[in-house]
Amino acid sequence: MNFLAYYSVNDLIAIAPQLILTIFGFIVTLVDLWLPKTEKSANAFIALMGFILAGIASVMMFDTGSTSAFVGMVITDNASLFIDLVIIIAGILAIAMSVNFVDREDINIGEYYSIILFSSVAMMFFASTYNLIVMFISVETLSIGMYILTGFLKNKSESIEAAMKYFILGSFASGFLVLGIGIMYGLFGSVDLNIISLDLAKAAAIYKALGILAFMLIFIAFGFKIAAFPFHAWTPDVYAGAPTPMSAFMSVAPKAAAILALMRLLVVGMHPIQIEWTQMLWIIAAATMTFGNTVALWQKDLKRLLGYSSISHAGYMLVGITAASSLGYGAVLFYLFGYVFMNLGAFSVAEYISKKGDCNTEIANLKGIAYKHPLIGVAMLIFMFSLAGVPPTVGFIGKYYLFSAAVQSHLYWLAIIGVINSAISAYFYLNVVVTMYMKGDAEGEFSVLNSGLLKTTILIGAVGTIIFGLFPSYILSIALHSIAF
Repeated sequence: MNFLAYYSVNDLIAIAPQLILTIFGFIVTLVDLWLPKTEKSANAFIALMGFILAGIASVMMFDTGSTSAFVGMVITDNASLFIDLVIIIAGILAIAMSVNFVDREDINIGEYYSIILFSSVAMMFFASTYNLIVMFISVETLSIGMYILTGFLKNKSESIEAAMKYFILGSFASGFLVLGIGIMYGLFGSVDLNIISLDLAKAAAIYKALGILAFMLIFIAFGFKIAAFPFHAWTPDVYAGAPTPMSAFMSVAPKAAAILALMRLLVVGMHPIQIEWTQMLWIIAAATMTFGNTVALWQKDLKRLLGYSSISHAGYMLVGITAASSLGYGAVLFYLFGYVFMNLGAFSVAEYISKKGDCNTEIANLKGIAYKHPLIGVAMLIFMFSLAGVPPTVGFIGKYYLFSAAVQSHLYWLAIIGVINSAISAYFYLNVVVTMYMKGDAEGEFSVLNSGLLKTTILIGAVGTIIFGLFPSYILSIALHSIAF
């Protein structure tokens, strides 16, 4: 078999960010073999270098046109490059959060960083294809990485339990995905979403009905990945049990990849049944927002609160997809970009107050932090305001455009439900602020993870949350410009 007859150098150029991360993943794995235990932090800086170079490649490739590589199995376009940047920023911030954390927890080994790099590659491929088989391989690869990282704290029973729960439920979701792909291939003889769309449009009623069934099975796997109701059950336990930097990474990067892959599935592959999937998504979006926000009201642990919060934010993003318009899709990409800064920032503060064993993250333990560590208190206030959707933060701008897209598509009730949910969420986000500023004093003892990189992560999160809230037009125009499918 002549490999060069099918693939060319241009194919490799089209996946430059993925290639860079893969190379650096292998470098970390090999270098770690010779590094003494006291020098293991070098792995983090190698991984950071890989993410930075991949980010530069993604920016340079932006606006150079859509490229099809590897016989159409991989598509590199502005939308995929935008999500690549979201994943890269999340990876950089998560690694910065990890440097001192892994030392404290005695898990500072190269595999930790190489798995982050390889999982990020899988996420990028997941968001860069119209091929269902490539989607399946990508989602399985990234999932294996997430299972391992969730159980990385091998001496913490909650971490092992969360990894097992994540693995078992994820395996069920994968089963539904394979079954849906199998039915889709049996009906239309292809796994390419463009071909499926053409055949689905002219299919007889019985085949169209079976196509809808196959789509619903595939959607279960996507719903699981983005933590949409009723496929969300793993989220709070996994976020609470996983190492905090990985909880932060998981809350953003895999979700960003899955959201874009879902948009490709719906907008391109399932376009002939748009009426059916918008009705289904309407219900799921409303239920996801309402469930996440309602249950979050009773949470006492900050990581679990952020877990339920992430469910509700998946619901907000589904509002934009349900709108089925360019504004809706662009607003979802913009929201994902802003979500990196506000959510990773909030998780960074959870890590800041944590103790050895990755515990002590109860909301009550924030009492007095606004006086003992005023800048951290201000940063957390910014994150909570942004997650609640208070101006002038990026969370407010993101929700404004998501709900505006719903109104423009005449989804008035869904927009109203979204606004009501934002009001409900204000209670538990502001409760964190009240705990910091009104339930403690400057005299109390406060133990924190004293890490310069962690503080830098919190600072970047706070600055990003405010800057992109005050000046959203540049990123918003890029997000809207990126949607071309």
